[in-house]
Amino acid sequence: MATFLTSNSYFGLAAETTRGTAATSGFVYVPVDTPQVTPMQRFLRDEALRGSPVQTYDQIQGVRHDEYDFKTYLYADTFPNLLTSVLGGNDLKTGAGPYTHVIAPYMNASNGSQPKSYTLVDFDGANYFTMAGAQASDLTITFGAEKAADATVKFIANPYTSGTTAPTGFSPTYSTEHMVPGWDVSVSIGGTASSQTVTGGTTINYVQDGEIKIDRKTAPIFTVNSTNGPRQNFAGPIEVTGRLLMVVDSNADLFSTGSTAYGLGYQPQPLVITLADPNDAGHSIAFQMSAVQFQDIKRQRGKAFTEIEVNYVATANANDVAGGSTTHDTVYSPIRTTTINSQTAVYQSGY
Repeated sequence: MATFLTSNSYFGLAAETTRGTAATSGFVYVPVDTPQVTPMQRFLRDEALRGSPVQTYDQIQGVRHDEYDFKTYLYADTFPNLLTSVLGGNDLKTGAGPYTHVIAPYMNASNGSQPKSYTLVDFDGANYFTMAGAQASDLTITFGAEKAADATVKFIANPYTSGTTAPTGFSPTYSTEHMVPGWDVSVSIGGTASSQTVTGGTTINYVQDGEIKIDRKTAPIFTVNSTNGPRQNFAGPIEVTGRLLMVVDSNADLFSTGSTAYGLGYQPQPLVITLADPNDAGHSIAFQMSAVQFQDIKRQRGKAFTEIEVNYVATANANDVAGGSTTHDTVYSPIRTTTINSQTAVYQSGY
């Protein structure tokens, strides 16, 4: 008998040509931390009375979907794959190196505005777990001055198949891109939103940490089709929320003092958060939210210095669309992402 080494684990994902049919090529290998495969098997309890002082007489197999979640750091070359999985939009690539990749939500009434489905393969050091029909449920980015920027991701998938050999087309290769440190982050509030960009604004250099959450509320749909797996893992409408924790170093801060303080009334503001990679020249990942409503302001005095924490909701607007073909563009979007890296190929197109 052998005990298997966790550090031998690795993970890859590939967009599917046919939803629910496992991909056999096109895998991208993302370095992951604390990956978790969770089979969500339901059991139906038989509690019909049978003249005995007991409750459960039987449990039979009900429906099942599986879930896969993990943490990864923000690597500028692999992270856009996670953006397309949750936002669904095509990659509008420009530039001649480094390249600019713009990804925003996707809209197509003919397929319910569903992002592409993915095949996930997780090797835990002992077995390969293949999950087809996977749909991203949520993506949460966190950053802080004293840690690396990271992202937690959750997928809803069909029941996995497992084996001791790698599935077809799965042969890991990894890049040498560096992760983004949380101190190299720029936060800008205010400014003017027009023509898919935000100009001006005030750079807030007293942010300690923050969060951006992109939520699709993905859930399995089950039907009576002679199988206990989902008919489809269905992604809902996009909601973008977040949080900022800041040092109070002025008695006239933007959020809780004065009659025009953000968060005390209706004052949607552009918010741009840019995470830069200081070790790969010019590489960065930016999140543009052109209409953010700040709220839930809390001035905190649990430390030796005063802090302020604010939540925000990014509301849909016409500025944060991708700006490409109207065939794939949504009319309104709460977020627009821009990644600059050395990848020449687009992350997603023709969808």
